[in-house]
Amino acid sequence: MEGKRVSMRQIARECGCSVATVSYALNRSGQAKISSATRLRIIETAKRLNYSPSRTARSRPGRAAILVTAVPGGSVGRRLGLMDLAWELTEQLRQLNIPAAVLEIEDLAREWRQVYAISPDILFILDGGSKPVARLDPPCVQPIVFVDSDNSDPLYYKILPDYPSLMQHAAQLLGGPGPFLVTEAVRSAELRTLMTRNLPPENVFINDGGSLAGFLNAHRGQKGVVVGDLLAVEVCRSFPARDLAVISALDQADLFPPDLTVIPIPNRTRAAAAVTVARDLLTLKYDPEGDTRVLLKPKP
Repeated sequence: MEGKRVSMRQIARECGCSVATVSYALNRSGQAKISSATRLRIIETAKRLNYSPSRTARSRPGRAAILVTAVPGGSVGRRLGLMDLAWELTEQLRQLNIPAAVLEIEDLAREWRQVYAISPDILFILDGGSKPVARLDPPCVQPIVFVDSDNSDPLYYKILPDYPSLMQHAAQLLGGPGPFLVTEAVRSAELRTLMTRNLPPENVFINDGGSLAGFLNAHRGQKGVVVGDLLAVEVCRSFPARDLAVISALDQADLFPPDLTVIPIPNRTRAAAAVTVARDLLTLKYDPEGDTRVLLKPKP
């Protein structure tokens, strides 16, 4: 015989907190100051006890905030790539009847009140770090999905290309030794570390105001990988396209010369993975024991 339905009171007893706190956490309410760690503990307890949200809660579509982190003096190519990703997220959320607001921010803690006023049920942070989240006032009790970002915080899901695999794949396609890397600037320090893993500093160019021409001249005759579609177009103007591979997000192959190797990890694919995770988080269908890093790999 099927057991009795688990109540919020049982969850509160297990977690040592009030029923109101459980309600705020499970309903993603910002009316109470609940830390992300407390919310996670409540959700994991609810899942362990096989708690089932009410039909009303399951059918509530929710509202999303998509936060595009800005880099002071950042390139047009970086902004275009992230705004295109935000558009893909908005469109795929719309298909689930989840309205989304897109905000471009430089300092999450300073601009949190603006985000908080939207009353989002879930947040997507594009190329941002997790450390500022701990300093938010009032605290963020909503689930957060980081896209094109990386961090070691088990509280949050991360959706990002598997850059080590992509670099290895690019080297195989180019048929040379380990390639150099030219990439748009990234805000997430952990992502930057992942992208440049096993690369000597002299083989890495980050497009944040340095001399791209000087870097390319120093690497003539070598193979290279470019992260950033518009950046790849710029590189191809002064470097042989046959010696390059681009990890493409915009899925616009006609941007490039025909002899450029293109490795697509389209923004629509990144958005689809992020929206799938968001849907599972909103309905408590995710696996709390599963890996919170979703790495998008190149197609074989």
